[in-house]
Amino acid sequence: MSKEKYVCKVCGKSFKSGSGLRIHMKTEHAGRYYGVRVGIPVLALIMIIAFIGLTIGFPLSGQQTFTPTQQTTLSTPRQTNLKKAPEFSLPVYDPSSTTARYLSLSDFAGRPVFLEFFSPVCGYCIKMIPTIEELSKRYGGEMVFLVISTPMRDQLKDVIEKYGLTKTILVDDNYEVFKKYNVEGTPTFIILDSSHNIVEVIVGERPINVFTAAIERAVS
Repeated sequence: MSKEKYVCKVCGKSFKSGSGLRIHMKTEHAGRYYGVRVGIPVLALIMIIAFIGLTIGFPLSGQQTFTPTQQTTLSTPRQTNLKKAPEFSLPVYDPSSTTARYLSLSDFAGRPVFLEFFSPVCGYCIKMIPTIEELSKRYGGEMVFLVISTPMRDQLKDVIEKYGLTKTILVDDNYEVFKKYNVEGTPTFIILDSSHNIVEVIVGERPINVFTAAIERAVS
């Protein structure tokens, strides 16, 4: 007689073959037998579903949100549903004058306008200075270039002195124009045609050809 070598780990009974042990487990200990085989795949499925849920529920670490003083490079030119640019009136930044001078969008009626929403503490705004200066040289005879800055006059003065900004700078003390134009981050560039309809909104650090294409549409 052959020695019994298949032992049930639950109750200790011995069997001559593996098939006998399996039959015993299925009939006498069905919960243990099927639980192990079903439980592991189910647990794996639950873990996969949970991982997918976490991935969808939380943004990737590389994504950013905006405030009027934050910056981004992760953007592309976008069309806007806003057809007519809102009117505004803001003081011109001029530390040498004690009398405030204001400029309005309507002061440039009939002329295309390039609006640059700027912050002197925004690194990407600083990086874009040479590009926008080059654009103002190319298209200054066809388009008005205006900078709308956050209300940081001391930092603005330092940036002007260091980088030699030549464009007209307006200061938005209460972020009213930022809000009117739905600007959530700097730098943001809004290009208007001669009727002051919004042709293009460009956000972030972009190559010069992106701007020239939009400007050509605005001035044509």
